Amino acid sequence: MPVAQSMKARPHLRSHMFRKTFRTASLAPRRFLQLIATAAILGTPAVAGAASQEGHHTFGPIFLALALLVLAAKMAGLIAARWGQPSVLAELLVGIGLANLVPMFMGADGIAFVKSETTLRVLAELGVLILLFDVGLESDLRALVRVGISSTLVALIGVVIPFGLGLGLAFWLLPTASYLTHVFIGATLTATSVGITARVLKDLGATGSREGQIILGAAILDDILGLMVLAVVTGIVTAAGGEGTGLSILEIAAIIGKAVLFLGITVFAGHFLAGPIVRLAARTGEHGIILIFGLALCFTLAFIAESIGLADIIGAFAAGLMLDPYGQGVRTKQEEATLSELLHPLSSFFVPLFFVLMGIQVYLPSLADPSVLEFGIILVLVAVVGKLACALGVVQSGASRLAVGIGMLPRGEVGLIFAGIGTSLSFQGKPILSQELFSAVVLMVLITTLIAPIGLRRTLGKRTGSDK
Repeated sequence: MPVAQSMKARPHLRSHMFRKTFRTASLAPRRFLQLIATAAILGTPAVAGAASQEGHHTFGPIFLALALLVLAAKMAGLIAARWGQPSVLAELLVGIGLANLVPMFMGADGIAFVKSETTLRVLAELGVLILLFDVGLESDLRALVRVGISSTLVALIGVVIPFGLGLGLAFWLLPTASYLTHVFIGATLTATSVGITARVLKDLGATGSREGQIILGAAILDDILGLMVLAVVTGIVTAAGGEGTGLSILEIAAIIGKAVLFLGITVFAGHFLAGPIVRLAARTGEHGIILIFGLALCFTLAFIAESIGLADIIGAFAAGLMLDPYGQGVRTKQEEATLSELLHPLSSFFVPLFFVLMGIQVYLPSLADPSVLEFGIILVLVAVVGKLACALGVVQSGASRLAVGIGMLPRGEVGLIFAGIGTSLSFQGKPILSQELFSAVVLMVLITTLIAPIGLRRTLGKRTGSDK
């Protein structure tokens, strides 16, 4: 009997072999990571060398870099998940490791190529847009009304206090930096990673608990408020135009109004356009066509947002809210999968690329500078205190205030997106976030994202039996 037929005839043997293979891989993560690192070390200098050949334009080096980066990020993410940690942490650490270890052994050419290659940055930006589009699709605006006053107060405190503390810290320790740098440091602290918190709550069986409901409702609203802050800060930078001139209160109010109107109009339009868009996709009879319609809307609104001085991720998030404002799942009658489920293969490929490239931007020796390390450590403390203050907003009886505060801690992917935008925006010829400040912000994201799952397990782990 052929091997393939033998395996089909004995499914228990196939299952046993799969479990044995996966168990072996999980028991030897060091060897696996060494394999990935070796491939990266051997491949990246070759990539850089091939790309630098004069008179010979080729996409091969980009393809190789893409393969190595995505493979390393995904495998590290799987190992992190096996250890009960968010995959974004592993993806970020892979980038940091490649950026700081590869040059020590094989020179800096390969990493320099990856950092400067425009195509890779565009693909990573595609991943960010898909991520925020998906976040918008899964957000339920009605749930924000139902969760009550506790979630609203927690979210408001979770934006106002961290922003104020970050602004004050930057003004104190970075007196020579521009006021926009101070504002952006504060903005990075407003973020909350609803994805990481939701994953931990689900693992603990605490999603339906009082704390879980407050945290999830507040985190979603926090994301919306944080994006509004980002929209305003980005608009201020764009309006300043690198001239160094300050903006009046009236001009700042106009930027805030523009951001509110953009989100408001897109959500309002969704009530009238979402249905016709889905029906039009259904009439084509083409499998998966709703994915094409959704991505087209996502990229279009990203373009519109950027063209009016807002961040493109605001447009991607608005597109998700427009198509599915209540998080019910967009699908045509012919489709079994929702639009969010159809997005999963794309997000599985492009989103890790973004995080590993963010890690590659971190230059660890910059943290050896005492002033930078001091700023990073204090930034972590301020980030923790700012979100723990959210506990003051819990007015619902029987809920653990400490658990709610810890649940709001992780900045995760949202904080990294904010930091990445800060490095891409310039004022007076300099990036809003320098290499040193970016490294300090990434340190804050790493620590707060690592603390939250541990803290939630300690505060909620013993109570989930009564909350299920």
